[in-house]
Amino acid sequence: MPSLSSSAGHGVTKKLEDLLLEGIQAVAGVSPSMFLSVGYPSLVKVMQFIEATPTAAYADKKLRKLFATHNWVLDAKQLESFFQLVGEVQFWMLAKDKGVALERIPEAKGNTADLKMAGATPGLPQFEVKTLSVSDGGWIQLAKMAEDSFKAQFAVQAEHLRGEKVAMSEQSIAPHGMVQRGKECTEMCTNLIDKAVGNIKAGQYAAAPTFMVLNLMLIGSNYDGTMELRPVAAGYPESWSVRTGVLWTTGFGSMCQLVHGQPEFEGRPGIEGVLGREGVLAHPHFRELAGLLLVIHRLSKEPTIYGLMRNMDRERFEESDVTLLHAFYSLVGNNWNDDLDSNGWRLTEH
Repeated sequence: MPSLSSSAGHGVTKKLEDLLLEGIQAVAGVSPSMFLSVGYPSLVKVMQFIEATPTAAYADKKLRKLFATHNWVLDAKQLESFFQLVGEVQFWMLAKDKGVALERIPEAKGNTADLKMAGATPGLPQFEVKTLSVSDGGWIQLAKMAEDSFKAQFAVQAEHLRGEKVAMSEQSIAPHGMVQRGKECTEMCTNLIDKAVGNIKAGQYAAAPTFMVLNLMLIGSNYDGTMELRPVAAGYPESWSVRTGVLWTTGFGSMCQLVHGQPEFEGRPGIEGVLGREGVLAHPHFRELAGLLLVIHRLSKEPTIYGLMRNMDRERFEESDVTLLHAFYSLVGNNWNDDLDSNGWRLTEH
């Protein structure tokens, strides 16, 4: 049940969702956060899950401390911390909704994953959750976005002062930073791979088979349909279009892999170039990872989970770890693929 403890000067402790809304509203006329505004409905559900889950008390405590910071939304480091914490708990919540009970692994010296399947049986699957930040410096780029938001609001207010009845301004949101024209798919693949690899710690997955979970609430692909889980996605936006599946490449990309982009019009080159690195699950240093799970945030839709797993591991788990495989399928449903595109026939959404 939600906490009802007293707070000096406030009586009953405010709900987390109320504190979140207060923080967003406090800067709405100064420098609104597009990420918080667009994701607000799903963030409220995370706040409610935290208060309804006794074992998530650690998140409750951290969030209340963060929300107590004056204008925390304008503090890029605080905002980054918010998304990291909420991204972890959101995956926990989504897993519960899909019938996979998880529990938090207590923090200890050395490297440990964040969550594991609930139960006392040794070797149950673990989950390391990371909310990938925007490119070009993470919190530094969030700070720049806040500055751009402030300038946009200032421009609107200036128009009102000049007597304009209708005032508008433009603000661009670029999670991947300044992307070279004609290299959009290549840079998205590169950014996601580099950010994921940068969060893998040596020895973190020795205790049990571990999934890396990437929450993409801040950065992802330009497209978020299930076809992004295929090596190539065909037929959109034009019938002749073929583009590299950014999410598949994040997991299974290989050195010198051709990257198909989206030419502006017929007759322009359709190949951007080649990939200069290996995907997370293709990298020889990360063989111990059981798979990759991706929390996808589709516009006007509930967050969902996509999955990637090596074909040879999937066949091995069918014999050696049915519990892990059952959890994987429960989390992703039909929204998964392997390095051999074995489930590609089901993945038809752009």
